[in-house]
Amino acid sequence: MILLPFSIMDQKTNTNSIFVFIFGFISGILASSFVFIVPLISVFVVIIGSTLLVAEKIWNKKIIKEVLFLSLALLSFGLGVLRYSIKDFHEPLIPISTGIVVSEPEQRENTTRFILLADNGEKVLVNTDLYSPIQYGDRIEVNGKLQEPGIIDDENGGRPFDYGKYLSKDDIYYTLNFTKVEVLSSGHGNLIKRALFKIKRSFVGKTKEILSEPYASLLSGLIVSGREAMPKDILEEFRRAGVIHIVVLSGYNITIIAEFMRKMLENFFLLAHMWVSPRLVAGASILGIILFVLMTGAEATVVRAALMVLVVIAAKMLGRRYSAPRALLVAAFLMILHNPKILVFDPSFQLSFLATCALIYLVPILEKYLVLIPEKWGLRIIIATTVATQVTVLPLLIYSVGDFSLASLPANILVLLIIPATMFLGFIATLIAYASSILALPFSYATYILLAWILGVSGVSGNLSFTSVAVPSVPIWLIVLIYLAIFIFVRCSGSNKVAYDTVNKA
Repeated sequence: MILLPFSIMDQKTNTNSIFVFIFGFISGILASSFVFIVPLISVFVVIIGSTLLVAEKIWNKKIIKEVLFLSLALLSFGLGVLRYSIKDFHEPLIPISTGIVVSEPEQRENTTRFILLADNGEKVLVNTDLYSPIQYGDRIEVNGKLQEPGIIDDENGGRPFDYGKYLSKDDIYYTLNFTKVEVLSSGHGNLIKRALFKIKRSFVGKTKEILSEPYASLLSGLIVSGREAMPKDILEEFRRAGVIHIVVLSGYNITIIAEFMRKMLENFFLLAHMWVSPRLVAGASILGIILFVLMTGAEATVVRAALMVLVVIAAKMLGRRYSAPRALLVAAFLMILHNPKILVFDPSFQLSFLATCALIYLVPILEKYLVLIPEKWGLRIIIATTVATQVTVLPLLIYSVGDFSLASLPANILVLLIIPATMFLGFIATLIAYASSILALPFSYATYILLAWILGVSGVSGNLSFTSVAVPSVPIWLIVLIYLAIFIFVRCSGSNKVAYDTVNKA
């Protein structure tokens, strides 16, 4: 019923119709995130939109563009509200004490944290002893202090954080602290995830054989573990220096990994004197990226970045031209469709989306104004990227966190130059170490030097007395005005055409 009129519309109208539907759907989810809308109302809005579309087709024998857009807006808004209502529906159940560990345990400052799926279907976030032997897939019995998470007030004057809503996006409504855990049996859970987590633990363990701490944890964080592998004091230095994003497995890391996978497969078949179709290489790359996402825990930043990369590869497989803005829109829509609560209650998704928008829209503009900076070693693009992302995410960071780093720009420029080489050499050193630690020594020493540089820059930048600047609480309307100003600047600078015509070479 919705696809019928698309066949008689021109290509531009078809594209605009898709955009109207997506933004209407997201608007419905956004409204539902702040105001409870009765599901019956959303059904009524869907019926109105569908009826308007059908009536226009029957009475006028065609559907004019204005009626099509209005119908799609109503229809998608109602569907967005309905999707959020389905996600938000939760029948309160007190979790029972036995269940299965359904996430990879993470070692935090003084605790080990994991998600327990209780036998009555309720998910619980469990905090237990730091050196607990718990593994993914264990069936356990727990005993601790059960709580319902609520709002956390920021001691530094920032905006209060709704921890309950944040956890609810993952269907978690209870936390269990000071927990005693007894393992009843092992080997449950998904076989593929269990195997991938085992590979991940093996990789992290091997990095600790060829590098001392904190270098091993930093390398693991760059490649497979994210910030969970990093000591708290090092993470705090990274945060104050404004380079914490390099160890959260962002789109930058995923792009490097995807490119490495593609080249590795091409070189493997070349050395084996085998000719294979580029589509086979692309298909193998897609499978590798999906497995990597599962291995790292499928965090929001990883999924969003992986979706964009997968769109690029799929477009090349099908011989289609790739549009970065459309890929981002599709990735965001799919993620919000799967889990509508990430739109408002997941800061990681928001920052990741804004940073990617900066890469697509602001970087081409800034490059035109940085002609005095040489392109050698990618210096101009790194500076443009750093400035663009910092400007774009800064308003949201100030609103949610309440501070920002003055050292962020120079620290990022000094660090991002060597991240690809660090990841590549570290990965090669770790792989060779499986065969011989002695053969891996040259790569290990080179990796150590690069990691030492990263830690040195973050340590010096993060420990300056004037680095972190606290900002009083700001109203949301001011943040909206700032982003509106950025949007107007981008539109007036005419970067849209550049962004849409840019073909990603990753």
